[in-house]
Order: sequence, then structure tokens, then C-alpha cells
Amino acid sequence: MTQGRSGNWTRRTYEVPDGRLVQAEREIYAATGKDVSIDLKAKSLLKFGESGEMVATTKETMWTVGGNETYVTANTITHISSSSTLDTQTVKIECHTVSGTGYDAKFTFLVQEVQLNGQNKVALPTPVARTSHMYNSNGTPLVGRVTVYEDTTVVGGVPSDETKIHLDIKAGFQSSFKAATTFSDQDYYILTGGFGSVSLKQDGTVDFYLEIREVGGVFREVAAISASSGSPWQIDLDPAVVIPANADVRVTGIANANNIVAFASFKGYLAKVIT
Repeated sequence: MTQGRSGNWTRRTYEVPDGRLVQAEREIYAATGKDVSIDLKAKSLLKFGESGEMVATTKETMWTVGGNETYVTANTITHISSSSTLDTQTVKIECHTVSGTGYDAKFTFLVQEVQLNGQNKVALPTPVARTSHMYNSNGTPLVGRVTVYEDTTVVGGVPSDETKIHLDIKAGFQSSFKAATTFSDQDYYILTGGFGSVSLKQDGTVDFYLEIREVGGVFREVAAISASSGSPWQIDLDPAVVIPANADVRVTGIANANNIVAFASFKGYLAKVIT
């Protein structure tokens, strides 16, 4: 059911019918000795993000908070609130806890649901170290801006220190826009493509970078592409990009002018470690 010691690949009865995905599984085994399965994980992932108003020549993450997230090394992301007193809906948050530090850190994925209490701080059921996606899980639309953050002072339901924010939903929207995520120590990610553009409302160009960071390391660029007003990019990768287990991934951009807004997404398949 797995590769032999000679390096030959014994075809699995449950193998996915895509050569680049099979090759990615083979490369993971060759590099780490770990057998992984896209088929047994049975989970695809599309991440989409929107930048804030960008600062010219400054690398920024494609997320609506703007700038770059200040990553934490412990489970210190603890609270949520809205900028509107009307918001008492439930929201679901896709996130990760962490155990250990540095090269010994291990991320564990979970989904939790929490009920908003207007502009008042609400503690998350489980404190976390990473937040990837959040959406309205209620039947009533959200009104205000919803933020998830480390415990800090809030004014009108929004943290006064934006470096403490790790995820948000813009006012008037029902889902977060963050082209960044984290993978647990049990999941690899086979990234097969992406999309990026500059807002049609603006004139400008943005250079996009796909970056990964393994535990104990720094973000490093693994792909780059550019887009300008009216000329978006869309790419299917062959070979695919293998994102290691226990790693952060994000899309960043550098704009040629102030106040440019850009959009980016990436897509792929999770591969479960089975041995």
C-alpha cells in the first residue's frame, strides 16, 4: 500500500486520479519518510483575501485588517466583539491551538462557535494561536465590523491596538477575507493554483508573493507574480507547491502607489499523514 524501500511507488486502490497530486504525495514521502493521503483526508481548501488600503512599496498581507499580522507563539487570541450593538449573532471561527514553542511547536486545528454580545468583549470558548477564517453562522446578517483579538482595550467594540487583531469581518459583510492560513502537524497542503487582481476601482500594479513559514523559521517566498488594473493573474501549478505540515502560509503584495486595494486567493488539497 506504500512505497517500497527501493523508492518504487505501489499504486493505492484509493489514489487520487491526478498525476501532480500523486507526485506531491511521492515527494513528501521521499523528503520525510511520511505516507500521506489526499483521498483519505477528503478535504479541499480555497482561501481568499482582500488587502486594506496598501502603502506604496511596502509588503502587506492580503487581509482586510491591513499591513501584516503580528503572529503569536502561544494561545493568546482570546476575545471577539462587534462594532455594532445590534450584533448578537453566532459566528464560526476556523483556528488552531499550539503546544510547545520554536521548532517543537505543534498546531492543532479546531472550529469553534461563539455568540456575539454587541460591542462587549466575549471570551472564545478555546483560546488559540492562529485564526484563519470566520463567518456568520446565524440567520441574521451582521451589521458591524467583527474582530478576533488578544485581550486588550476596545473602543466601540474594536481594539484600539490593531496589532492585537488576528481576524476580522468587514462591516456589511458576512465572512472574513484573509489569504493566509496554518496547517496542523498532521496535514500537508498541496497548493495547485491561485488568482490575484487589483481593484477595478483603481489604477495601479501589485506584485504578489506566496510565502510559507515552518515552525521556528521565517516567512520565505516560494512563488511570485504581478497584476495591474484590468489585468488579473490566474495560475494552475504543475508541479504543485507542497506546503509542509505545521506551517503558516500567506499571500502578500507590494503596490506601486498608496491606497491600492488588491485581491488574492489560493486553492489546493490537504493530505493527511497516515504513517
